[in-house]
Amino acid sequence: MQTPSLTTYLLAALAIGFALPWAAAGQDRIPSHHLYVCIQDDASIAIVDMDALEVVSVIRLPELGFRPRAAPHDVAVAADGRNWYVSLAGEHQVLKLDAENEVVGTFEMESPGMLSISLLGDRLAVSRSMSATNPPRLLGLAHTADMEAEELDVFFPRPHAVAFSPDGRFAYTASLGMNQLASIELASLTVELLEVPGPQHALVQLALSPNGEVLVASGELSGELLVFGLDDPARPELITAIALGPRPFDPVFAPDGQTVWVPLKGRDEVAVVETDDWTVVDRVLGGGLGQPHAIEFSSDGGRAFVSNNVAPPGDPSAASSSGSPPKARLVVIDTTTREIEDTLELGLNLTGMGHRNGG
Repeated sequence: MQTPSLTTYLLAALAIGFALPWAAAGQDRIPSHHLYVCIQDDASIAIVDMDALEVVSVIRLPELGFRPRAAPHDVAVAADGRNWYVSLAGEHQVLKLDAENEVVGTFEMESPGMLSISLLGDRLAVSRSMSATNPPRLLGLAHTADMEAEELDVFFPRPHAVAFSPDGRFAYTASLGMNQLASIELASLTVELLEVPGPQHALVQLALSPNGEVLVASGELSGELLVFGLDDPARPELITAIALGPRPFDPVFAPDGQTVWVPLKGRDEVAVVETDDWTVVDRVLGGGLGQPHAIEFSSDGGRAFVSNNVAPPGDPSAASSSGSPPKARLVVIDTTTREIEDTLELGLNLTGMGHRNGG
């Protein structure tokens, strides 16, 4: 679906791409192969080299003046590589950092959760953390240039899922507490609500197809992946629902758009769904998966990186001789063979992730 606005966006993005070498002369950029991984219970963010499969550095938030229970939950990285953003659910703050990992901006928001950044990098959408007992029915929307933020009433409880349309005209959010999804036209801040049929879903996260034609949502309670058509982007229309298994979490489209990968937290596996007929074609399991949470693809699509909340169950190597809890792992999957290639032990409770070409 190539609408005039999407074409305009693509031309603008191309122009910005050509401008970057001279507009940012002398400024450091975040490498596209650096993956930022939230280690929520360690109040840390690991930076992982997705090519070398090694940890480049670890940002420890208490060393920056934040509390040990800062609870970094999700990351978004600007496509131009100048800045990245992290939600601190325990500090009620969203941080803006530069390529040198210095905090250069912040805004306060009660229990921030998931992050989504527009492809042009000018807007940041922030939902509410799952851990919040009774968060406001408000979605955070910030201008990244100055981190000025407003909170928009979306009328339903516990907005958690969040995503931008590829053309930047719409933001979407969905509820953990009700079967409702909201589209937000950003120019006018008009909110349109959609009732989502079926059993109680608890809509965890959204993902947009690379061509902008399809929106998918994961239902933690229903165990389904819900597929919406976007012929009218203001009113997503449910096309189908695919039964995946217990507790599907953060879905993501492969870069080529031919598959959607969904971690199943209740089954310690990753489901691979083909988008031509919306069928499950593969399941990846074992090898370090323990309550898998989120997935990021390398820029070339050759690897999928899976964060996990806990160490793999029953794995002898997860036992800790010091008596401290075993570390959860970042699992690396070869997307061609769909086999686990490697694992990296990072810390306690790996949650959201982001890199320069991802959400």
